[in-house]
Amino acid sequence: MNSHGIKKWLPLVVLALALFIIVLDSTIISVSIKAIIESLHSNLRAIQWVITGYSLTLAAFLITGGRLGDIFGRRRMFRIGAVIFAIGSLIASQAHSAPMLLLSVSLVEGFGAAMMMPSTTSLLVSTYHGKDRAIGFGVWGAIAGAAATIGPIVGGYLTSTYSWRWNYLINPIVALILLLGSKVIRESRDPHPHKPDFRSILLSALGLASLVYGLIESSTYGWVKAKLPYEFVGHYYHLLGISISSYAIIIGLLIIAWFVHRQSSLTRRDKFPLVSISLFKNRPFVYSIVTATILLMAQYGLVFILPVFYQGYLGKDAFHSGLAILPLSLGILLSAPLAGFLAGKKGIPQRVLIQVGLCLLIVGSLLLRQELTTAATIWTLLPGLAVFGLGFGPVVSQISNVILSAVPVEESGEAAGLNATSRQIGASFGQALIGALLIATLATRLNADVSQSRIIPPPLKPQITANVTATDESLGTSTISLSAKQLPPKINQEIMRIQGDAIVTGSRASLLLMTGILAIALVSSTLIPKRAAISQAVNPEEN
Repeated sequence: MNSHGIKKWLPLVVLALALFIIVLDSTIISVSIKAIIESLHSNLRAIQWVITGYSLTLAAFLITGGRLGDIFGRRRMFRIGAVIFAIGSLIASQAHSAPMLLLSVSLVEGFGAAMMMPSTTSLLVSTYHGKDRAIGFGVWGAIAGAAATIGPIVGGYLTSTYSWRWNYLINPIVALILLLGSKVIRESRDPHPHKPDFRSILLSALGLASLVYGLIESSTYGWVKAKLPYEFVGHYYHLLGISISSYAIIIGLLIIAWFVHRQSSLTRRDKFPLVSISLFKNRPFVYSIVTATILLMAQYGLVFILPVFYQGYLGKDAFHSGLAILPLSLGILLSAPLAGFLAGKKGIPQRVLIQVGLCLLIVGSLLLRQELTTAATIWTLLPGLAVFGLGFGPVVSQISNVILSAVPVEESGEAAGLNATSRQIGASFGQALIGALLIATLATRLNADVSQSRIIPPPLKPQITANVTATDESLGTSTISLSAKQLPPKINQEIMRIQGDAIVTGSRASLLLMTGILAIALVSSTLIPKRAAISQAVNPEEN
């Protein structure tokens, strides 16, 4: 673009703010669950669905949002999404029941976010070019990486200072700023618009919704063998002893296979598919998508582990738990723009920056695992968090640059939709897989330690063991103690020791799995071509 100075970067500010508020809403109420339950006279499971439902809607409709932006105009879709997002948030701020909150957040607000989110990246591609695009993605990556970890801090502050409702009341204000700020963004769309295939939209939404639902519910019902009967509208179903997660994932995969078949069929008949199959023949795009998905598994897995440890073992409240994660966010905010500068101004290939970042992520996760012991404090975990954040920034910023630079501008909307969808799937899978391991290890260690304890009287052991279920339901943060006034201090101390030991053991096991996931991402990144090859494939004259 020909603009200079502040005017040149105003579109980036608007797009980054939109991305920030979308990602922020995925974690902002995680520290407000207790306040919402008390206010709405609800229960933990209902409020958990408010959180997971938002991610579920995002994953289900992101591809659709990106494609609609290609057809009807990306700035227009950005504005429509902002309005829907604001309406959903406003209804949520006034909700007086859990179903009303679920409807407003998961469906209305989530759908608006799905319309906006792909536009943030596709408009970035159409607005900036060359070195400016690399710098822009550096900022975009910093926002994307840091917003999820800043969410608990913002949510904790608003909830403790004002009310949990302010977590949603701030969104209409931000949406109004986005609508006004969008005037500085030029419209961009596919030069050859066509009607969307609504059957493909339905298949992609149902397939992804079923898949993500299965991943989310795995922590409750198990992966294959059902841990408990499936509950639906007050009725229980045994489903032949097989977990609902298995059914949902299999159904989701079958629907997605049907969706892919339809896209191929439409292409053969010279029709217009929702997703171009040719995108999956694009090597830089495919390998980068795979790496980004694996990366998000690790990030959201870590964001799941840390609050459990801070609250369950160190005894910190929600706000201070959020503050303890701040070194991770600061590392991302520092390293992501720096990576953009190195790629844009110094000409360092994106793949090199991505691989350096992944190596730092592995080192950071190993440091965290080493530091995470029964003697750990917030300060002893700081070095590992800082290294992890410094590694995450280059990867999340440059991987997005590679993904969208690998496709023509006219395909950037659907590419952005696939990119964002893969991130939501990675986030959900990471929380499900790493969270399931953490909870399973917690339960196993708690049972073993309680049964082997020589201090806890045998008659009390079944009662204490039964509280493992409560720990599972609260994602590992509830106490396993019985009423403290009914037990001698010596037994209470033993129970707290067992709980702390279980949390440390579960967290260390989860961090080991997370390190393995990052190692897989490092291997997949070796298949990403260097930037020179990508630039030549997309826009040879820029070289």
